Amino acid sequence: MKGPVICGIEDANDDGVAAVALDLADRYDLQLLFVHVGSDEDGRGDVAQLVREQTEAGRADLVIEGGHPADRLIELARDRQAAFLVVGNRGPRSSLLGSISAEVSRRAPAPVLVVPRTASANVPEAAA
Repeated sequence: MKGPVICGIEDANDDGVAAVALDLADRYDLQLLFVHVGSDEDGRGDVAQLVREQTEAGRADLVIEGGHPADRLIELARDRQAAFLVVGNRGPRSSLLGSISAEVSRRAPAPVLVVPRTASANVPEAAA
């Protein structure tokens, strides 16, 4: 595996998603790319503290993109030959996955890890 771990970040509530992505990148010694799809104004200020700390420390990069979240994440994964995609699950309780995580899972060119809202950085060994 040589490509990065691409992690979709929506807002400051995605610190569990960011922590899982960081753990995955560390385990496989891969670059980490946090991606927020939205405007600079609605994204950068709300990106989780963990993301800011990791990007400032040079352990990750942050990209802010425009467009549809699933389309942009999939395009970036293809362009950068991602090793993994990590996304959160914000779907309703009656749904197995949210619309973005479901779309990314169906179309991604790399393995996708969907992180529930309650997750922490403890990725199970079986998943790693």
